[in-house]
Amino acid sequence: MSRTPIEALSQKAPSSAAVGSAVRVFTLAGATFTTGLIAGVFYAYAVSVTLGLAAQPDSSYVATMQAINERIENPLFFLSFFGAVLFLLAALAVHLPKPRSSRFWLIALASALYVVGGFLLTVVVNVPLNEELARVADASAGELARARAAYESPWNFWNGVRMVFSFLAFVVLVGA
Repeated sequence: MSRTPIEALSQKAPSSAAVGSAVRVFTLAGATFTTGLIAGVFYAYAVSVTLGLAAQPDSSYVATMQAINERIENPLFFLSFFGAVLFLLAALAVHLPKPRSSRFWLIALASALYVVGGFLLTVVVNVPLNEELARVADASAGELARARAAYESPWNFWNGVRMVFSFLAFVVLVGA
């Protein structure tokens, strides 16, 4: 059996440039993936859920939206919803050393689009609407109609806005 010197078997450690490049690719891919997932959730609501619910009577509409809003609060949704913000900010941070690159500016634009138009809009508008609807229980027909009227149109409008902003962020990230 021949002996191979240990030096011949050992590999060179990756350079810091290679590690930095891998981190930039990973964070950009993560930001693109998670932002795309959330844009898809908002899109699915706009083109199917809200359209299907629009044909329902007030009692079914309120009960169904309450159930959906309760169940969307799950680990998979939170991983993508909060993960998009974290990946976007991480991608922005690791691309900061190259502020003149077009990729940096595309990531900055995508971050602004998603954080303001997707994430914050959800937190400031859609979640409070959901919480208000969650308080409707054992209501009369008139109360259900008022609750729905106060919820449905504003929620659908703002869902459309956050869908557009999230989709634009996704497209910009694909371009990056």
